[in-house]
Amino acid sequence: MAINPRKLIEDIKKFLAQNGMKAEDIDKFGQQLQERLDNVAPPTIAIIGFTGVGKSSTLNALFNAGQMTSDVRACTQDAKQFTGDIEPYTGKKGIINIYDMPGLGESIAKDCLHYDVYADILPKVDVIIWAFHAGDRAMTPMQNAILTLIDRIGPSFTEKMLFAINKADTIAPGESAWNEEFNIPSAEQKLNLNGFESYVRERVKEVLPSWNGPIISYSAKRRYHLDQLMTEMVSVMPNDIKWVLSELADVADYTELIDPEHLELIKAMKADIK
Repeated sequence: MAINPRKLIEDIKKFLAQNGMKAEDIDKFGQQLQERLDNVAPPTIAIIGFTGVGKSSTLNALFNAGQMTSDVRACTQDAKQFTGDIEPYTGKKGIINIYDMPGLGESIAKDCLHYDVYADILPKVDVIIWAFHAGDRAMTPMQNAILTLIDRIGPSFTEKMLFAINKADTIAPGESAWNEEFNIPSAEQKLNLNGFESYVRERVKEVLPSWNGPIISYSAKRRYHLDQLMTEMVSVMPNDIKWVLSELADVADYTELIDPEHLELIKAMKADIK
């Protein structure tokens, strides 16, 4: 578990008070430490995926607790095609820098340009999210990109990479099968999601045999497995800044979409277990 420096400051202040330091000196010391924390750079996330994969809805669900709008503004639109597009996304609890990476597979010529972007940006970010639609089995662009990038910048970027499968609610046999009363996949959908996660892992291991990173299915629309997605994002971040992403998280609550009658039953069952 990542150490939270803000809590650590409070613990230090208590320790100093217990050992006789003057209150005004403790406050001054605490303010100095707090100023340093406030100047820590926001986490930087690269999202790789084709258009329509659900980047905006995912960000809203992870950092704005399900709000339908967000403050997203492009800072490098004039050079977007060649250098990528970094967007400071303002969630409820602060700013997260997002690189919306260009998608691969449109043409050989464009892929060559995109690889230049990937090679420049990916070593600089804290988390790399490779996003797919649930059930989309086209993995060749991802495999080619990984091999090309390893050749150009080495394999270290894969240590901060996770695969996120959005739109879990649309996997076969389709949205009509989703269990809306409990806001979970049907038994058949769950089986298909497990199978698709295994399929993605097999395709990744074809090019990264020793890779054993996270693959998580979720639904931004249904708020399903968002906590797990956030947990996996934090897990692949450098240890010294995990706490920053944890503090900015404001994950939408999937239980708000559960039938109220069943929700009360679930709460009662949890209370009985405690």
